[in-house]
Amino acid sequence: MSNMNEIQKKIILLGDGAVGKTSLIRRFVLDMYDDKYVITIGTKVTGKAIQVTVEKEAIFLMLQIWDILGQKGYTKLHHSTFRGTDGVMMVADITRKNTLFSLATYWIPKVQNMVGNVPLIILANKFDLMEDAEFDETHLEKFASKYNASFYFTSAKNGENVNQAFYALGERMIEFNGGKPIRPAKHRIIHPRLLFEGEKSEITQLIDKIIDDFCKHHGNLEEAMPLVRKQFEIAGLDLNAPSRIALRRAVHRLARIEGSYKKSEIAEANLVRRLNWIKETENQ
Repeated sequence: MSNMNEIQKKIILLGDGAVGKTSLIRRFVLDMYDDKYVITIGTKVTGKAIQVTVEKEAIFLMLQIWDILGQKGYTKLHHSTFRGTDGVMMVADITRKNTLFSLATYWIPKVQNMVGNVPLIILANKFDLMEDAEFDETHLEKFASKYNASFYFTSAKNGENVNQAFYALGERMIEFNGGKPIRPAKHRIIHPRLLFEGEKSEITQLIDKIIDDFCKHHGNLEEAMPLVRKQFEIAGLDLNAPSRIALRRAVHRLARIEGSYKKSEIAEANLVRRLNWIKETENQ
């Protein structure tokens, strides 16, 4: 391996919420599947080293894989996290044609406007649910050709085509810049499991847990996330430097929102449970 070129590349996964971006990363990096949906608030960064061959040359490629918040409108967040991107995976849910439409109308124009022309891979995820598919290979091939992009039908659940897609993007990124080697510092080669498990602070995990709880009780993700975002802003919860005081204010505001459409005892029980979560982390 010491005779190989070593290159570090940043890739981002983009697409609407619940298309399976986090599960795809988990499948690729850890070879496991977790069907528990976690609303990502911000960004998580995962690392994995792979070996690819381009023009008969073996290259040791360190991937920085950025899982970006899958909600539209987070312009400030997207501007900061898109910077320095070398390649993009655009992910749609095969059972929801509107998620493919979102790639064309929102995600692809947005990333191209911010980082220019970089290699793209289009993924139609949840291929294990093919019987519920709302678009097929002909449709996807026509879509991908508009962007000179490769495409794959993937399943984070059973792993189908997941590795192939990541390796294909790795090769395209090498070819895109002529394969110029950049030797990363050794300390950046981090065991992927440690990086994946240690990527979030305790309070960020807590915020994710509260958002997930609110969205599940609301019942509609697309409606719930704008409500969460608004109440967080009013409460002064800075997601880049969150505090438990601001989080408590946000939790109380979410309870008032729930009280407007749920029975008061349910809204109160949700409030108490979430406040107890905050208190538990303070005592640890």
